[in-house]
Amino acid sequence: MGQVLRLDGVWKGFDRGRQRVSVLEDVSLTVAAEEIVAVVGTRDQGKTTLLKVAAGVEQPDRGSVRVGGVELKGLKDRDLAQVLRTDIGLASRDGPRIRARMRDYVGLQLSAGRWLGRRERRLRVAEALERLGVAECADMRWGELSDWQQARVELAQAIAPRPRLLLVDDLIHGLGLGKTQEANQLLRELADEVGCGVLIAVSDHTSAAPCDRVWQFDRHKLVLMADHTSHQLPTIHRPRGVQRTVHVRRPC
Repeated sequence: MGQVLRLDGVWKGFDRGRQRVSVLEDVSLTVAAEEIVAVVGTRDQGKTTLLKVAAGVEQPDRGSVRVGGVELKGLKDRDLAQVLRTDIGLASRDGPRIRARMRDYVGLQLSAGRWLGRRERRLRVAEALERLGVAECADMRWGELSDWQQARVELAQAIAPRPRLLLVDDLIHGLGLGKTQEANQLLRELADEVGCGVLIAVSDHTSAAPCDRVWQFDRHKLVLMADHTSHQLPTIHRPRGVQRTVHVRRPC
């Protein structure tokens, strides 16, 4: 399986008054096609920033970000917009910024740049809603949906372009264990059926349990906690208070 995402030595900080506050320090990771990788961290540890950097929405201060072999840093706006339209899907808890029916929201990225015909856009929107089990939500508004329906519609709009890379930002936090397990099963099916690589940001290890690799924030760096793609246990520096994860290869 080819790599769809590669971060090498990524640093990112933000100006807070007269100070530069570091958020990511020397972060490196990879995601391959049909692979699910999790990043675990508490609120404000940098999970969302990491996903925005991976999506090209935020530029790193240092380091390399490659999606499908294309270096995002330094791309012209037009070329970056093309990569965002076709190669990257981002699902977060924010929902639509416009008042729209869900069929229009799911098709928003497909309409940008007019890179698909109207008929193909309609087919992809219907396919995405059906795949996520929310076809009945097509003519509903965001506020009319349950939390679980909102999560699935978010995933539908992210996969409608059939991206190489799916980024999921803490989408299932607070939905309960049953919905967390169901969401993890959905992500596994999407990775297999769409053929994309998946990078998810989560707040706890329970949500990350089925993933191929699990990273955890230790201050502003990432520590590898589990790797189910290899028989070898990773050599890790454990964050304080975190037990070493037992490594078991997931059955094929």
